[in-house]
Formats: sequence, structure tokens, C-alpha cells
Amino acid sequence: MHSHTEIPSFFDRSDTPKPERILNAPDLSVRTDQPDRDGLFPVCGSDNLLLGRDSVLRQIPINVDTKQALFLDGIRHAVEIMDVAYRRLRDALTHMALYPPASSELPNISAYAFLDAWSFVDAIDRFRMMYTQMPGIKFGAAKVGIPPLQEVMQEFRKLRNVADHLAQRADFVLSRNGAALGELNWLTGIQLQPEVIAWHCTIRPGTLQSVPLMQTKPIFSTLDWPTDSIRLSAGGYEGNLSAVRTHIAVRIRHLEAQLQSVFQQPTQAQVSVINDVFMRRPVKMANSASQ
Repeated sequence: MHSHTEIPSFFDRSDTPKPERILNAPDLSVRTDQPDRDGLFPVCGSDNLLLGRDSVLRQIPINVDTKQALFLDGIRHAVEIMDVAYRRLRDALTHMALYPPASSELPNISAYAFLDAWSFVDAIDRFRMMYTQMPGIKFGAAKVGIPPLQEVMQEFRKLRNVADHLAQRADFVLSRNGAALGELNWLTGIQLQPEVIAWHCTIRPGTLQSVPLMQTKPIFSTLDWPTDSIRLSAGGYEGNLSAVRTHIAVRIRHLEAQLQSVFQQPTQAQVSVINDVFMRRPVKMANSASQ
């Protein structure tokens, strides 16, 4: 058993009071590559927010405090779900834009698309709670031009609240011309030169009182080819699923860098890692004679 002098208190499970290991929230102003106009760093639609299979968030040593390990796992799982949901959603929306579905196909297509869209929103909220409430995390002063995480997540919390309490908020949703599952809007492009070939698409499942008009106002957006600016709206609220990934990614990468420096300390070099277990055992029919 390691003593507290050998292991950072981040790993110590004993009841002896010790200074808490602090994980600093990211200083988003310290970067060497080129930020976009908001000071953040774009994440391509094909990029995972976790840095590959060997991410330190998938390699938590067994001597990490159990509560902190639970929070780190919660963060990891939320981000993995975001990656899976966004990748599937983006592929589905791209296919819809390139090969417009028949009316008879829309119910099934809508179910797949909105399953992933709302899974993404749920994972965002789970990430927000686990990241901001993780034991030992410390948040510095806000940086100019960089919105705090709570501010970034606010619209998604409102979206989730509408979806989770649809029966109670039905009049509120209807007053804003909303739909039970919400509405998805996105941009898909296939050509820039010699002329732009791109589409602004909308899918809104459910009952309509009249045929809706297609939006005609100008669209100002970047385009991560082929599909970007995926927006989910419900009850008058709208969340940009594509844009929020940048805010989450920069925090995940900073957290990974801090954990990596801790886990690489000499005292941790030989500590075991056990995770992601799958088990099975054979099942046999009971002998009827023995019953």
C-alpha cells in the first residue's frame, strides 16, 4: 500500500486529511496554433473529442480515488457518446442532403436522426455536470472572448428541459410553433469552385397544420465539408451541435494533458489499469431428470 508521501493526494484513498490535488480548468489563451475569430479552435466533424484509443481518460489507474475515478469515467463516457452520436448524425444528414428521401421514408429517417441529436444533447448535459462538479477541479478567471462553459451550455440545458418535460410544457412549445421532436437544420456542400453547390436543409417530423415555408434569409456560417452547422431547435431554443464540440474539445484536451502528467510520475509507472470489462459464461439446459 502506497503512503501519502509517495502518491499525490489525487490518488489517496485514506481518511487522513491532506491537501486536495487540484486540476486546473483550461487556460484557453495559451495555445500555439491559430485560433478562430472567437479565440477557440475548430474541431472537424470527423475528429473525435477524445484523442484516440490510448486517451489517458481510458487509462485510469486503480489507485485513483473512487469518486474522482467515477467523475473521470462519466466525462469520458459523455464525450464518447457525443462522438458516436455526432458522427452518425452527420453522416445521416449528409446522405439526406445528397439523396433527398421520399415522404414515405421520412418517419424512419427522422427517428434515427433525432435519436442521435437528442443523445448528443443529453451527453452534453452529462459532461457539463461531471466536469464542473468534479472533485478537485479549479476554475480560473474568465478569459476575454472565451465564454464560460456554463454559458456555452445554457441553450442546451433549455433544450433538454423542453424535451424532458414536453407534456408539462406543451403550451409553451406550441406558442413558439414548435414540434414534439424539434427541428434539425444543417448545411451540406459538395463543391466550392467554379460555383458553390450546397444546400441548407431542414427536417421537422410530426403533424403540421400547413406546409412550412423554407427559410430565405442569408446564412452566415463556416462549412466543415461536407456537413456543418447542425442545429437542433425546440420550444424556441436552438443549439449548434457542430459549434459546441470546439468548446468541449479544448477542455477535454487540457484535462487529458494534466492527467497525463500526473499518471506519468514514477510512483504511478507500475500501477495497474483495469477497465472496460466484458464477460460471458456458457448457459446449459437444466437436466429434466434432476428437476
